[in-house]
Amino acid sequence: MLILIKIIVSVIIVLTLVYISERNPKLGGIITGLPLGTGIMISFYSYEHGIDFVLTSLPYGIAGMISTIAFGIGFYLGGKNKFTKNIYRVILSLTTGLTFYLFTSYILSFIKINFILSIVIFLSGVFFAFVFYRKVSDSYNIVIKTNNFSNIFFRIILTSSIVLLITGSAGFIGTKWAGLIASFPTILCPLLIILAFLYNGRIYPVLLKHLSYAVSNILVFYLIVNFTFPVIGAVYGIILAYFICILYLLILNKLNIHKRKIAESSTNDKIIP
Repeated sequence: MLILIKIIVSVIIVLTLVYISERNPKLGGIITGLPLGTGIMISFYSYEHGIDFVLTSLPYGIAGMISTIAFGIGFYLGGKNKFTKNIYRVILSLTTGLTFYLFTSYILSFIKINFILSIVIFLSGVFFAFVFYRKVSDSYNIVIKTNNFSNIFFRIILTSSIVLLITGSAGFIGTKWAGLIASFPTILCPLLIILAFLYNGRIYPVLLKHLSYAVSNILVFYLIVNFTFPVIGAVYGIILAYFICILYLLILNKLNIHKRKIAESSTNDKIIP
């Protein structure tokens, strides 16, 4: 039953994000910044291994988000290859992303990370990603693909396999690597693969650009979990964390809309003689 819940929740999230990103990749990037995959991992970690296990792994979970940022950068760079066949282009993007992720996680595994250091590492990664994606254009031009059975089935199998592999490994790898693995882009990974297969590199760079600052929502989530789990327990702690993260997301989206209106107004002023 637990396995079925993992699959259903993850598949619904990924399919929803694909739908949103096809129509508005900027909003898709902001929503992807929600602790979607991380929240699933933490929820099942607390259920299967207890609150103490979760709290012990939190500093590595926070610092481990830099590995997720590295995954996105690697996927983006890998997508700039010259392969004509889309499947080879996506495979190289995924391979590069996973290489960046594993290398960054491997380096982190040698560092004795406390709570303060984890926040410093995370914020450094967010700043680097924000600068890295700064020149990525927000413009995109696509024809939304029609879904069919094979397309949807592929998305379900891909998402289910990734979620089950990551959540199932926690009991064997200990709290340090569990924290790092909890930050694996469980939702982002299949989302990028699907968008890359469907639209090459026309959508996901825009999504990654806006995810670069929206990912700060994950830090908010981890901080709430750290301070609420020992007091009110995992269930209410998760509910409160998501409530605050959604408010934070709404603020980010509001600021993004305001920024876009200012940019459009500035452009119109330049056009008017």
